[in-house]
Amino acid sequence: MEVRVILKAAGFICLVAVGLPANLSILLLFCRLRFLRGHLPPNDLIISNLAAMNVIVLLCRGLPQTLTAFGVKRFMNDWGCKVIIFAYRMGRAMSISVTALLGCYQSVSVAPATPRWTIMKKWLPPHLLHTIIILYVLNFIIPSGSFLFTEAPSGNGSVREYMLNLEFCIVVYPGAEVYVAHGTANTVRDVFFVALMVLAAVYMLVILYRHRQQVKGLRGASKASAGASQAVLLLVCTYVALFGLENVLWGYTLSVSQVLPAVSDARVFFASCYSALSPVLIILHSFCF
Repeated sequence: MEVRVILKAAGFICLVAVGLPANLSILLLFCRLRFLRGHLPPNDLIISNLAAMNVIVLLCRGLPQTLTAFGVKRFMNDWGCKVIIFAYRMGRAMSISVTALLGCYQSVSVAPATPRWTIMKKWLPPHLLHTIIILYVLNFIIPSGSFLFTEAPSGNGSVREYMLNLEFCIVVYPGAEVYVAHGTANTVRDVFFVALMVLAAVYMLVILYRHRQQVKGLRGASKASAGASQAVLLLVCTYVALFGLENVLWGYTLSVSQVLPAVSDARVFFASCYSALSPVLIILHSFCF
């Protein structure tokens, strides 16, 4: 067995083995809290949606990649590939969107009670669900092109131009213009939400720095808010780091007409890491939320 295949199998097995139980535990916990309390606090609502999208990412990308690493080939037809690639891309897009929303919400929560921020503090919680629904609609529409270009791999294993080879499925673009346009559109969307994350993170760092001395002596809700901000900062920093690694590889794939399987494997691995790491970070810092 090739070294690439061994590393691929080990990497995706670890992601699935760690990520699925952790995300499902979070979902079950919040379902129980929703049943007992009748509602979820804003942070919990956002995190529960993040956990649900993480499950979709791991099921639609982690499991198929693991199966292909063990030599299971052509286990889906064209429509199966279209659905699973679309679901993965929607789940990944929602993951970044919801993480950005979590960062923005937490930055509003810790903002000083000035007239402008007071309006936002009052407006955002009751409109949080509407915001999440809008994100679902947007991220349902954007990756819909997956249905046009995704298909099951052919039996001869030939490599075509402007093709992303995931081994269990392939995405074949009709030409360079569509290939680059699709990649650019996804990158612009991702950069927008990452920029929101970074702005929210910088603002929270400024607030925490200004009140560092006060935070040391805080008790109750204020101290919990500071702890939640630090936990959100950790989530944001983790995503930004993984996003950087993934997009270095994504930029490379846009510069060549034929992408090596090893490059696709590495890019997909880094793109899926957040879905396994974020629930672990949430569980470790659960006392903050």
